[in-house]
Amino acid sequence: MPRPTKEFGGQIVFTCTRGDFNQLCLVNRDGSDYAQLTDMAASNYYPVFTLDGGSLLFASNRNGPFDFYLLTFAQKQIVQITNNVGNVISPDYSPDGRQIVFANKVGENITAIWMVNADGLNPRLVYTGARDIVAVAWSPNGEKIAYAMSVGIPQEYEIYTMDVNGRNHLKISQGLQGIGGSVDWSLDSKNILIYAGAFGDKDIFRIDSETGNFIQLTNGGNNAGASYSPDGNYIVFNSLRNDDQADLYIMRADGTNQVQLTNHPEPDWGARWID
Repeated sequence: MPRPTKEFGGQIVFTCTRGDFNQLCLVNRDGSDYAQLTDMAASNYYPVFTLDGGSLLFASNRNGPFDFYLLTFAQKQIVQITNNVGNVISPDYSPDGRQIVFANKVGENITAIWMVNADGLNPRLVYTGARDIVAVAWSPNGEKIAYAMSVGIPQEYEIYTMDVNGRNHLKISQGLQGIGGSVDWSLDSKNILIYAGAFGDKDIFRIDSETGNFIQLTNGGNNAGASYSPDGNYIVFNSLRNDDQADLYIMRADGTNQVQLTNHPEPDWGARWID
């Protein structure tokens, strides 16, 4: 199992749908050294690197409901972090690496925002919205949580921010239609990457976390799931522009120089980047 290195300017982990299940895959930022990290009769998705890059946190239903697991590269082992807290998705570490924020559906309740210690202890409800919350991200300055909450129409959401204690909610996605369920912060905590548009024609946008002003970064291709590189200079995202095949692409943070990264007949999506 490979260990992330800085030799090629970082590596990108992503969800790779292979057959009937979602798996975890890894590739260098130049497209070399592709590796599938999991191969089992269970779904594994929403991967995120630990701060030191030595492990991957991800959600898996290998033991029933979706819980969080930690894949460590050095030991080549997978350890379960949470145990039957509900059905968990969309984890993100706090800037100090001590906490994990995530979306969680418990029983028949709507999907809400939870937190847990990085070791899996003390899982706790932070905020329950009016509808399902499907994506969360912790700002790099540690002050805010961004989240995507359903508007009651399938696969359409609005984007909000809140304080880490679950207070002071601000809707920031005015003026955009067909918003998808992903969020990622810029390094300065001033902007959030989202995707929006008509069904089958989504684009990547950068939205101001206070004013809601937005800038469109892509134009065509049906794009989604954008996230920044560690230095904030690039964005990785998935797109259907290659004959409706879901592949990963990289572009500069201003939307220029869009380059295809993966090319597989089955979907690649949900990418995260580390140095």
